[in-house]
Amino acid sequence: MSQDPSLDAVQPPTAAIVARQAGELLDRHRNDAARRLLAGALEEHPDDTDLLALAARADYQDDNFESAHDTLSRVLAAQPDHVQGRWLMFCVEIERGHLPQAESIVLGLLRERPDAAWLYAGYSRLMLRALNFAKARALADEALRRSPADDSALRARALCDLVDQRAATDSAALMQLLASDPHDMHTLRLVALALVHANRPRQALRLAKELLRMQPDDPSLLELVRALRADTHWSLVPLWPMQRWGWYASIGLWIVVVALLQLLRGAAPTWVGPVSMAVLAYVAYSWLWPPLLRRWLPLSTEYDDDKLTTTDASGKRLATPLLAALVMVAAFDVMFAI
Repeated sequence: MSQDPSLDAVQPPTAAIVARQAGELLDRHRNDAARRLLAGALEEHPDDTDLLALAARADYQDDNFESAHDTLSRVLAAQPDHVQGRWLMFCVEIERGHLPQAESIVLGLLRERPDAAWLYAGYSRLMLRALNFAKARALADEALRRSPADDSALRARALCDLVDQRAATDSAALMQLLASDPHDMHTLRLVALALVHANRPRQALRLAKELLRMQPDDPSLLELVRALRADTHWSLVPLWPMQRWGWYASIGLWIVVVALLQLLRGAAPTWVGPVSMAVLAYVAYSWLWPPLLRRWLPLSTEYDDDKLTTTDASGKRLATPLLAALVMVAAFDVMFAI
């Protein structure tokens, strides 16, 4: 007796079919639809590593990195050589800030697949997060050498060019290439924040401006650019050593000041008073001026004739550099008068 063909239509899809369908949904960033599809399949195949890896990918694309990590740990415990799971674990570890673990994973994959351009491109992104720009560029170049048309290699090189302010920043095609992928933009944001934490505000500002140019309606980027503009304003140049080296610079400065005052007491006593006042003025300036600059004086980077204030494109009133200069000069006059 032959089976009724109509019964085939109601048979549940196999795990492989669901995996393919879910992968296509995730490629289009339809994460909720993919997750619903995977939930039903995982009820029937709870230990299927491919389905679990796709569920972890859905969590990763939704920025739920801890859940993705837990799921991938199950995948790799059951199948340690699962390539998709290892690659995704590499991406998750980067997002969790576990850079040494991520490097260990990608090096293991490269030993097995030394000609895979996409692995070199991923390693390049890792080095960008570690602020090792020279190695990131070398890895991106290696990815392009092995596969000149590889999309991930092109993106890695564009990221390096954008961070390093190379010629690619003038290429509209490369800018569009990066803006089309949310994870490229996320990588650049993380690099900008890493530069801030590494006390490299000028480089962070250049990168944040490029990001704002690609996403002009993003309020968080606008706020980041404004904050970095304040931190890199010309009136804060005397504070550059403290911004760059923090407490080490402060300790070094005080050692120099104490040694200088001791030397002046013996060689030129009349200079002790003026130098002491200059040091006190510098300390007061370092304490008072940066908060004023950041909180009370949202700054424009351009002059508006001889006006003290101007407005930006959104109508917000900003102080011009002329007002900042006048306030700083007046503050120093008051300090020395006292």
